[in-house]
Amino acid sequence: MKKIINSPVDFVDEMVDGLLLAHDDELRAADADRRALVRVEAGTGGRVGIVTGGGSGHLPLFLGYVGVGLCSGVAVGNVFSSPSSEQILAATMASDDGAGVLYLYGNYGGDVYNFDIAADMAATRGVRTTTVLGTDDIVSAPPEKASTRRGVAGIFFAYKCAGAAAERGDDLDRVTE
Repeated sequence: MKKIINSPVDFVDEMVDGLLLAHDDELRAADADRRALVRVEAGTGGRVGIVTGGGSGHLPLFLGYVGVGLCSGVAVGNVFSSPSSEQILAATMASDDGAGVLYLYGNYGGDVYNFDIAADMAATRGVRTTTVLGTDDIVSAPPEKASTRRGVAGIFFAYKCAGAAAERGDDLDRVTE
C-alpha cells in the first residue's frame, strides 16, 4: 500500500495533528507534544479508564481504538518505537476518573517496560492501574512459550470487552477481568 508522507521525520506529528483537527469533537491532546490523546470526556464520570498505545509503524492502529465503548486514551510512539513512560502517564492521568486505569496493549518489550514505569509513576500520584497484555500472535512463539507471544489483531476483542465493561460502570478489577 502506498502512503503519502510529506517528510518521514514529521510523519507521526502530522498524522496526530490531522486526527485532532478532523475529530476535535471526539479527541483531545493530554500533553504538550500531542503524543497522549484521550476522548474529550475522559477524566469525568467516575468510570474506569482504559489506556493503550504503541509505535506508529504500519498505521495509526492504537489511535483508532479511542472512543465510546473502547479505550479512553492512547500514548503514541514514533515509528516502530514505544511511547515514552511520560506519554503513557499523561494519557493515564487524563483518563483517570477516580476509578483506576486499565493498561491494555500488545506484548512488546519497549511497551511493557514503559507501561510498567508509567504504572509506578501513576501509583505515586494515587492512581491505581492494572495491566492486560495482548498475546494472541500464535506465530511468534510456540505453545510452551505462549506468554512471550506478541499482541496483534486479537487485541481488538479485548478493547471491545473491556470498553463495554467500563462504559457499563464496572470496577477496575471487573474491567480487567
